[in-house]
Amino acid sequence: MLIIEDVSYRYKVREDATLKHVCLHVAKGEMLLLAGRSGCGKSTLIKAVSGLLNTAGAGELYGKIYLDGNDTAFMKPEEIGILVGTVYQSPDDQLFAMTVADEVGFALENQGIEETIVNEEVSRVLQRVGLKGFEKNSIHTLSGGQRQRLALASVLITKPKMLVLDEPVSQMNPQGVEDFLNLLVSLNREDEITIIVVEHRVNELARYFPRLAVMFDGEFIYDGPTEMAWEKIGHAEKFGLREPQRIKLCRYLNLTEFADDTKKIIELINNECDIDNKQNFTVREKRSQECVVKGENIIYRYPGAKSNTLHGLNFEFYKGERIALMGFNGAGKSTLVNLLGGLTYVTSGCLKILQGTVAEHAHEIGYLRQEPDLMLLADSVWEELTWKNTKRSEKYLWDLLNKLKLENNVNDFPLALSKGQRLRVVLGALLAREPKLLLLDEPTTGQDQQSLEEIKNLINDFAENHGCILFCTHDIELASEIADRVIVMADGMIIADGVPEIVLADRVLLKEGGLIVPPLLDVAEALLLPECITVEGVGRYVSKAVVGRL
Repeated sequence: MLIIEDVSYRYKVREDATLKHVCLHVAKGEMLLLAGRSGCGKSTLIKAVSGLLNTAGAGELYGKIYLDGNDTAFMKPEEIGILVGTVYQSPDDQLFAMTVADEVGFALENQGIEETIVNEEVSRVLQRVGLKGFEKNSIHTLSGGQRQRLALASVLITKPKMLVLDEPVSQMNPQGVEDFLNLLVSLNREDEITIIVVEHRVNELARYFPRLAVMFDGEFIYDGPTEMAWEKIGHAEKFGLREPQRIKLCRYLNLTEFADDTKKIIELINNECDIDNKQNFTVREKRSQECVVKGENIIYRYPGAKSNTLHGLNFEFYKGERIALMGFNGAGKSTLVNLLGGLTYVTSGCLKILQGTVAEHAHEIGYLRQEPDLMLLADSVWEELTWKNTKRSEKYLWDLLNKLKLENNVNDFPLALSKGQRLRVVLGALLAREPKLLLLDEPTTGQDQQSLEEIKNLINDFAENHGCILFCTHDIELASEIADRVIVMADGMIIADGVPEIVLADRVLLKEGGLIVPPLLDVAEALLLPECITVEGVGRYVSKAVVGRL
C-alpha cells in the first residue's frame, strides 16, 4: 500500500535534513504505530506521504514514495487525498464548516454527488464514528475528542484505502481512547483500510498495533513486532517512548522477561520475586493548611444555555498541592478552569483566590489553556519568556529553557515549532512570572516521554516552592504519579475528591468518570496487595528474589 524508498527532506530554513534516507514498506491491511521524540521527523514524514512537501520552494525532497503502486510525484494533492485520508495533530486545522453534517459531506458535495446520497453517506459515517445525532450541531460546540472524531469522519466519507492519523486521541478521555481505537481496529478488519497512527502515548496504544516503528533524528531505529520492541530498543525514554506500565514494572523488578500482559507478569513475579503484602504505607496527605482557592456552591450557565454547566461545586485548594482534575470530555473541567483563570465569571456562588477575587489576583495566576497556540504572541522563544518578565535574571531564564529542552530554540519563531515544543514555550512563559496558582489544561498533550518527565519535574518544583497547581488531564499514569489529590467530575458535578490511591482504585467511580482502570491495579489485586496504581507502589511489596536479566 505504501512504499517509501530512500526519502530525505530538508526544510528551507534549516541546515540539517529532517528526514534522512528513510525507507518504509506498509502492506495493504496493516496497522502500524509510528512513534518517536518530538521533532524526530514523524509529522514531516506524514506530510511527505500526503503530498504536502511537493510544493515548489518548500524545501528539498529526495527519494520515491508510492501509494497503491502510484508514484506520488506525479499525483495531484486531491488524488492523494482521496486515496489517503489524513487526520492531523490539531483537528481545528482541517475543520472549516459551520455544522457537523456540512463538514462531513463537503468532500462528496465537492464531487457533485446528489444530495440524497450525500445525506445517506453522512449519516452512515457519523454512526460509525459515534457522532450520530450531531448532524445539526455547530462544530464549535464539540469537545476536543469529538472534533477529532469529526475530522476522521470527514476523511472516511471518501472511503480511502489508507488512513494516516497524527496523535488522534490526544484530546480524548481514557474510555474515549478505547472506543476510538476499537473503531480503528474495526475499520482495519471490516473495511480492510490500512492504518498508520502517529502517537506519543505508546503506553496506551501498543496493544492495538502488531507493528511498531520508532524514529529518532530523522531515521528509523526500530521497525518490527511491538512486543519485541522493549527488549530491542533498551532505554526507551531516550527515544521519546512511553512504555506501558506493565513493561516499566518488569524493568523495575528486573524480571527475566518483558511482558505487557497481566497473567504473564503474575507468573513471572510468583516465580522470581518475594511478596510481602502485610506492610502498611501511608498515603499522601495535604501539604499545607493555607487555602489558596475556595469555591462555595459554584454554579455556571453559558449565556443563552437552557441549563447549568456547573452545579453547585464546593472545593478548597491549598498551598503546595498538586491537584489532578479528571473526567469525561464535556464534564465541566475546562469550564471550571476558565472560572479560576478569570476568562469568565460564576453565575452564582462565591469564588475566592488568595482571599480575594479572581480579578484582584489575576497577576498571580498562570493559566496554560488547552489551545496554547492562542497564547503565543512574540517572534521568538526568548521574547515569549521575557515578555513582561524583565525582572527575571538571564541565568534563571536559561535554566528554565534547559529544563524545558528549548535551549536550542531560543531564536525560533514559536508557532513554527512542534506542538509539544509550543506547549512548553507557553509553560515556560507562565513559570517565568512565578505565579502562586498555576492552571494547566492537558499539559502533556503532544509530549514525548522525555518532555513529559521534564514537565513532571517542573510541576513538582513549582509545588515544592509552595505554589498551588491544578491540572486537567486524561493521563491516569501522570495523575497517579504526581498528584496529591484527584478530583473527578461528571455532568458538571464533583463525584470524587481524594488521594490517587483511593480515587483511582475505585472501579465503579472510574467508569462513572470516563476513566480506565490503571494497568497495575489488576496486578496488585491478583497478588493480593493493597491498592497499587504505580510501579513504585507495587515495588513496595514485591522485591527480586533471584538473579534477573544481565
